[in-house]
Amino acid sequence: MQVNWLLALNRLRVLALVLVLSSGQVQADDRAELLDAARLTINSARYAALISLDHTGQPRSRTVDAFPPDENFVVWVATRPVTRKVEQIRNNPKVTLYYWHAETRSYVSIMGMATIVDDESVKVAMRRDVDTDKLYPRFPVDYLLIKIQPIVLEGVLPGYRGDSKTWAPSRVLF
Repeated sequence: MQVNWLLALNRLRVLALVLVLSSGQVQADDRAELLDAARLTINSARYAALISLDHTGQPRSRTVDAFPPDENFVVWVATRPVTRKVEQIRNNPKVTLYYWHAETRSYVSIMGMATIVDDESVKVAMRRDVDTDKLYPRFPVDYLLIKIQPIVLEGVLPGYRGDSKTWAPSRVLF
């Protein structure tokens, strides 16, 4: 009985591996290289589109000046508390950050869960030079942070062009 259970478990592992490979997810050996290519594309793209869902489920996109991803690909975005994105994220924290780099015809999408951060000590510590008094004249009152914890990163990147048949991008699960 235990042999049959172990055999079934091994078959499930093989099936899961086939599904992962067919979905464009990279092997563990390539993960660091793909993430390096994604980081380079993100830094070269300069701006991202932040996509959230409104109360009807309609995706809404806007350009943001996101912070560079940290070592775990957590990305932060500064905004005002009265923006639509804040209300939308409070109602549904699922978001996507999309970066496009025209010169290399590459993109990165980070799908994740967003959290609104209104802690004054965090806001003071993370404020950048570009987060000026002109943008936030009542800092820290009119300044919020959105923390995006990645779940999946997908991209068509130099050296990682995705699946040629299905056009599925290369992907990394966090």
